[in-house]
Amino acid sequence: PDLIQRTNRYLLDLRLAKWITQKQYEQLSIKSNEVELAHLYYLPKAHKPGTPLRPIISGLKHPTIKISKFLDDLLRPL
Repeated sequence: PDLIQRTNRYLLDLRLAKWITQKQYEQLSIKSNEVELAHLYYLPKAHKPGTPLRPIISGLKHPTIKISKFLDDLLRPL
């Protein structure tokens, strides 16, 4: 909850300073009922001796995923 509150407060500060639009603020704001902790799972590396595992972290519902996608879309053209 602290991460969510701090992030939403920072987004509000950006909105009030007119660094982001109202629409962006609404899209990026975090709703606590829409988030989950990241899931950790492993994929085997079958082509390697001993079949080691590769850890994968799935954070599709992480609190900051909307911000990550926004920044990716913003920076990708550069």
